[in-house]
Amino acid sequence: MEPTKYTTQDAREINQDTKVIYKYPTPTKDFDIARMVVKGRHPKDPQAFIIEKECSFVIYILRGKGKVYAGNETFELVAQDVMMVPNNTLFAVEGDMEYITFDSPAFYPEQSIGVHNV
Repeated sequence: MEPTKYTTQDAREINQDTKVIYKYPTPTKDFDIARMVVKGRHPKDPQAFIIEKECSFVIYILRGKGKVYAGNETFELVAQDVMMVPNNTLFAVEGDMEYITFDSPAFYPEQSIGVHNV
């Protein structure tokens, strides 16, 4: 792997309604990085959550504020806060915020599942 610079123009935009992901190319499967913009709740349904089966990830809040529902807890986050979400943890995000995620190993869609909390 060689040192590489990526710009905003290199990021792939993935629009998920209340969350837009700007996924940067990463030349390894060991980790990846993305910028997220959230306006509302993701997933939208208040009973819905996501589980990343393989990836653990760190969230760094750039701007705004919001909540991360992780496991059985709710975390209030503001700019410059950092949070770690281990793999196999129910989570959802809510608010008006922009943040960076660092995933390890690199995210791939097949390991991500949506669930409903009953």
